[in-house]
Amino acid sequence: MSSGMSRRRFLQVTGTGVLGMMAAACVPAAAPGGTAAESGTAEGSTLVFSSYTWSGYEASMNQVIDMWLENKPDVTVERQFTATDYWTKLQTQIASGTPLDVGIAEYTRTVSYAKNGVLQPLDEFIDRDGFDLEQMFPEALAQYRWVEGEFDSGGEGGTMYGLPADAQGYIFVYNKNLFDEAGVAYPTDDWTWDDLVTAAQAMTNADTDRWGVDLGGLNLMKGHLVYAAGGENLSPDFRASMLDSEATMSAYQWAWDLKFTHGVAAKEGGEASHPFLSGRTAMYFDGVWWIADLVTITEFGWDVAMFPKHPQTGKRTTSLESDGWSLYKQSTNADLGWELISFLASREGQETFSKLNYLVPPCIPGPAEAWYAQTPPDNLGKALQNVVEDSRKVGTTFYDEAVIWDTVWPIIQRALVEGEELEPVMLEAHDVLNQELERAWERFEA
Repeated sequence: MSSGMSRRRFLQVTGTGVLGMMAAACVPAAAPGGTAAESGTAEGSTLVFSSYTWSGYEASMNQVIDMWLENKPDVTVERQFTATDYWTKLQTQIASGTPLDVGIAEYTRTVSYAKNGVLQPLDEFIDRDGFDLEQMFPEALAQYRWVEGEFDSGGEGGTMYGLPADAQGYIFVYNKNLFDEAGVAYPTDDWTWDDLVTAAQAMTNADTDRWGVDLGGLNLMKGHLVYAAGGENLSPDFRASMLDSEATMSAYQWAWDLKFTHGVAAKEGGEASHPFLSGRTAMYFDGVWWIADLVTITEFGWDVAMFPKHPQTGKRTTSLESDGWSLYKQSTNADLGWELISFLASREGQETFSKLNYLVPPCIPGPAEAWYAQTPPDNLGKALQNVVEDSRKVGTTFYDEAVIWDTVWPIIQRALVEGEELEPVMLEAHDVLNQELERAWERFEA
């Protein structure tokens, strides 16, 4: 497996994962690329492909595009890779009517871009060519399907505005050496949240900077812990906060207790080293993209386990999030653009990306199983099992989600990071979330 920086880590470092609202006024009045029936592949055609880039990705992307071009001598692909401020640049191109055909997609933008006429609907192409959507994980597909008028993506019978490129779930990993030193048995499929706390207490020694657990990238606003506890961050109609509900509050409380009640997780403090890679922490949660870094570990043994279950609900629900491919409405050759993205999302395309270890794991079960069968670690397949048995579409796919959460999340962090009493902070966040949802609905319905 590659040890290069993952796509998610790149977005965290550069800040390009934050959605800037795409206003309707920014959409040009230029003629669209046309439907599947109207558009055709012209000889001597040039496609414009756009994407952000990070360590090693550009070379891999070029390799896959070149593979697609092997039998298309009269087609060229102009490749526009941007290392910083990609989404700002893209918005400027769209607003000015700059020719643009195909690009990398992000699930947080599906609703905003589709609503404002930025994306070309794909259903006619899918039906015409018989592209098999059934082969893909349904949670991945849902992130690029939108029913006009709905505040969130994923509605049944909606229009496809992109194709998923991968299916990225989350992993629970543990340091075998620290477990062995403490005489603690390794996590099993039957573990609950209570078992995790008990094990973490046995392995924590604050005086030597040894910690039982770190939630890492397990972001509760995406639904982690919350769904397993039977809670929701938002009401089903996306018009009201659910942060004050008992089940939702209990998930945030459990995360808070790890640091400020049980003392088994390190408090924030500018640690110079990664909590798990450094060997300081026995158990760790984060996105599957961290596997590229974890496989470089040589100082201690480690493995993957199923997420612990909630002690009352018995659920271990994780979220699934997917990068993807979009065809832009202003494309001058929509048919050829569809040919490219359907190849990138196809089984052949995903198998190729899997071998290159970019845009992984695949969102087609067969290639995904092959990727998860790689070692180390011995039980990476546990993460796939968790996805198959108990996962949901990531919870941050609704309209203007970044605008909303960028206001609410810093309030919650005062409790989860700084240690303020949780309940009053959550009630404050609840009120602010309701206000932000009201404003977002006003924008949506304008």
